[in-house]
Amino acid sequence: MLGLPEEFTPEFIARLDQLRIKTRREFAGLGKGTHLSPRRGSSLEFSDFRHYSDGDDFRYIDWGLYGRTDKLYIKLFKEEEDLLTYIFIDASASMGFPARDRKFESAVATALAIAYVALASGDRVMIRVIAGRGTPPPPAFVYGRHRIVELGRSLTAIRPGGEVDLAPALAREMVSIRRAGKVFLISDFMMLPNVATRGLGLFTAANMDVTAVQILGATELDGQGLNGDVEVVDAESGERVRVSIGQRERDRYRETLLRLAREIKVFCFRNGLHYTLYTTGVDFHDFFLRAVADLGLVH
Repeated sequence: MLGLPEEFTPEFIARLDQLRIKTRREFAGLGKGTHLSPRRGSSLEFSDFRHYSDGDDFRYIDWGLYGRTDKLYIKLFKEEEDLLTYIFIDASASMGFPARDRKFESAVATALAIAYVALASGDRVMIRVIAGRGTPPPPAFVYGRHRIVELGRSLTAIRPGGEVDLAPALAREMVSIRRAGKVFLISDFMMLPNVATRGLGLFTAANMDVTAVQILGATELDGQGLNGDVEVVDAESGERVRVSIGQRERDRYRETLLRLAREIKVFCFRNGLHYTLYTTGVDFHDFFLRAVADLGLVH
């Protein structure tokens, strides 16, 4: 549909129109919107009182408080602004293996679904691609739901490739980020847990509200194709190792992958981050709409 992934059916888009991003913190935006900002404004959300000064609008005087204290106080309200939404996509080589699992394609569909929710709600979106081959979207905010088409065309032209050290790569990306906001990091996190948690920790240190989306392949989890004497090749470093694999080794391999995923999940929960896991054998629409709360979205 208009260059978007096949997951973007009219029915799915209609469901996305009912969602919006929820944050655990208040962030200053770049324009009017629907999210509470730490700045003072004129919304209906009460914030605080201050003493009346000459020239203040009489409409905001709290007459009930005046009756109790015989002093004039002005009601202060919070501003409502748009939300700055940053979406980081891991496009390193491991996201392209096994090819039949289509992990990177699922990552793109997830990123675009989140971007559409933000844009349809009047928020601003910036997508950053880590590693990969091709020309990523420009490092600038886009606004308006119609911009999802150009984002879709840019992302579907990217191909996974290259090796990435997550924390330094994210640190380089954050140099150009001037304002805090909502962050989504989409990756298979096929790395040591402390590498993943250091990367996620950069966002929390910058006072960002973070959602980690982990994507693993169905055949990747089952170890399909790993049987007997095989040569295992690291998709990113190219390192090769010859091993003998039977059912016991496959079971241990699956347990290791799931344990690593659990460690990332526990880190996220302990540090106030959202986390969700998508396994590519599951229908994408079912995953996304069932994981709304885990993704940090609300109806």
